[in-house]
Amino acid sequence: MAVLAPSSAAEKDKMQFWDKQQRGANIFNEEISGDDIRIAKEYGIAFIRLAPDKFISEARDFLIGDADNYQGLVPKDLRKLKGILDMFHEEKMPVLVTVLSLPGSRWRQNNNGKDDLRIWRDKKFQNQAAMFWQDLSREISSHPAVVGFNILNEPHPEKLYSQGNLNKTEVQSMLFDFYDLVIGSIREADKNIPIILDSSAYADPGAFQQLREHKDKKVLYSFHMYEPYAYTNRKLNDGKFQYPGLVNGIYWDYTALKNYMSDVLAFQKANRISNNRILVGEFGGHRMSKGLPGYFEDLTEFFNENGWHYAFYAFREDTWDGMDYELGDGRMPWSYWQALERGDKPVVDRNPDTPSFKAILDSMKKP
Repeated sequence: MAVLAPSSAAEKDKMQFWDKQQRGANIFNEEISGDDIRIAKEYGIAFIRLAPDKFISEARDFLIGDADNYQGLVPKDLRKLKGILDMFHEEKMPVLVTVLSLPGSRWRQNNNGKDDLRIWRDKKFQNQAAMFWQDLSREISSHPAVVGFNILNEPHPEKLYSQGNLNKTEVQSMLFDFYDLVIGSIREADKNIPIILDSSAYADPGAFQQLREHKDKKVLYSFHMYEPYAYTNRKLNDGKFQYPGLVNGIYWDYTALKNYMSDVLAFQKANRISNNRILVGEFGGHRMSKGLPGYFEDLTEFFNENGWHYAFYAFREDTWDGMDYELGDGRMPWSYWQALERGDKPVVDRNPDTPSFKAILDSMKKP
């Protein structure tokens, strides 16, 4: 009993982490340095939502081995992940672990730009995904840096009924049944680790209309906020839109943002879900979007008003500059792109006082 007590206390503390509002950042990088973690801590970032899928692996898919047929965790990849988690722990930075790929659901960017929907068509892949999460839970759920598991980043089974195969109700039931399967599998390994569930339709807040409360009380519910997408997306915007302002016929301001997220509040009210069980897993916009500091100020004001946890995307992205807000709102020099073409890590000048990044950091300092 004396041996088991510290472990039990540590597991209990992981849920307590989410009792108080937490404000963090996403890191989906190929490499992570101790310096970046240290600086994130100095900035006041309270946790990192980490996806390890970009980490280099000798296997087809990092950690999973092969999303076509999961046979167990890749030992070498697991050692690498544990080493990264050790770095986070050394800096006392909590980590929420998520994944972009699961068996039968390979991340689009690792799948020739195509959606992989096999996990929703074939129960075999759902069972493999449940086993993957159980295996991973046995290995890292007790790691002192880990404060939760986010089962799958931005699920989008809606793609099935857009193909005429299923209706909306059937797809939502499929997602809930999948979550129930995975949660049960994780709980065989760890009874207490917090589990985060993204809403469907790429974690859209509107999908909270169909989201169901899970019976497990150590669950948080998450959505991502990039609306209006024609504004936050560089290619769609192309200098046409600004915030606040008209975007495709709708005037977007604080009130419009609040209305877009109203289904989350309705879900909370209907199911008596407390504010500290809601996570805005990602929010952001292309750094060159006009009015982005004001957009961030309004978003985070609403998050803080409701006491929701949140994590901006992204902190020091290492393969794309679009949402690295420390770079300001100007174009990158040609040397940046040359370095990427050579496969080198570009040397960049970062400034925490850029208006967009400052708006985020200032929000994290509010009581």
